[in-house]
Amino acid sequence: RLQGTSWSMFAKSSAGVVQASAFQMPCQLPLPATCSLPDKVQPAAGGSGGERCPEVDWIKAVGILTVIFIHALPTVFSGVQLSLVDEWIGQVTHFAVPGFLACSGFLFAGSSASRSWGTVWPRLKRIMLPYLVFSALAWCYCHAWEAFGRRGDATPFFWKLLLFSTMGHYYYVLLIAFFVLVTPLVSRIPRRLFPCAVIAAMALQIAMELQFIPLAPLFWHVRNPMRGLGPFLLGWWASLNHESILRQVSGWRRHVWMLLLFALTLGSWIGLAVIDMFSQLRLCVGWVGIYATLGLLLMATVGRHRTPQLVHWLSAASYPLYLSHVFFMTPILAAWPQVPGTFDPLRLMVAWASGLVGSVALVMLCRRALGARLARTWIG
Repeated sequence: RLQGTSWSMFAKSSAGVVQASAFQMPCQLPLPATCSLPDKVQPAAGGSGGERCPEVDWIKAVGILTVIFIHALPTVFSGVQLSLVDEWIGQVTHFAVPGFLACSGFLFAGSSASRSWGTVWPRLKRIMLPYLVFSALAWCYCHAWEAFGRRGDATPFFWKLLLFSTMGHYYYVLLIAFFVLVTPLVSRIPRRLFPCAVIAAMALQIAMELQFIPLAPLFWHVRNPMRGLGPFLLGWWASLNHESILRQVSGWRRHVWMLLLFALTLGSWIGLAVIDMFSQLRLCVGWVGIYATLGLLLMATVGRHRTPQLVHWLSAASYPLYLSHVFFMTPILAAWPQVPGTFDPLRLMVAWASGLVGSVALVMLCRRALGARLARTWIG
């Protein structure tokens, strides 16, 4: 289930051949998640020194809960027919990953160190070390499943590591690394030209999703950073215009914006339920819903003075939660067969809860055993 990409488009395109070995249960689950950023990030433009941005914490916290929920949904790779409800839920929750990308752009734009190439390696290390640790665990985990009769993957570990495919959703780590690498270049775009760069990136993304640009094979399509450049630059632009956004939510304006964005979000959800699954219009409506949902979260939380501790914790732990949650939900999904064409909310919620509780417990245990700083280095 790709963010903003209808599987039906791949079903209708010879370029979209599903590579089963790349998305195989339990070792592979399709869908990325979030990223982790340094603790000491300069405040975004317009922010007050040393304060966290509540909108970023909220979007990341809601996003990681949503990503775990999406991974609990049945997928086309299981070979089981999806219910219409499952398919619809998968579409309306597509805002999560673009939200993580937008948060990354927002925070990188607010850091005075982003122009320096010297910050690239420390940021990459913060991403890659946890990836290497969890990739090694994933390799062992997948081989352990072979003892239960699950078909294994003969791809050498080195190649799986290099292609970010030790677990299906780890392909997103490649996207995170790419945006870290290009951050010094993005920071050099003249501010007056930045809106043009945002529009161009979003137009390129939509052109790819609507197949005006031919689709690459699915394995490479999900690893194409151009699909995430639009949300990343949009978040960067929001950071540059943080003061203007704060003025827009003063007094009664916040309620007006929230009402408009809620209506747009609700309208897109209805559209996704009634528009033909194979139409390009449905993809357009889906992306309207993605940006409307993110806008609604932004307008509801920007400028707030306090962020609940739980929201802050989920935001700070979003990267290790992303890397580890599949380990805990896979046994539930494997032991609880999905009835073809049937929506099973109990199975969905139990799998979601197991992935969330298990990954949260792992992060807490590692922080207690290793200490906050060492755990941050090795698991994120």
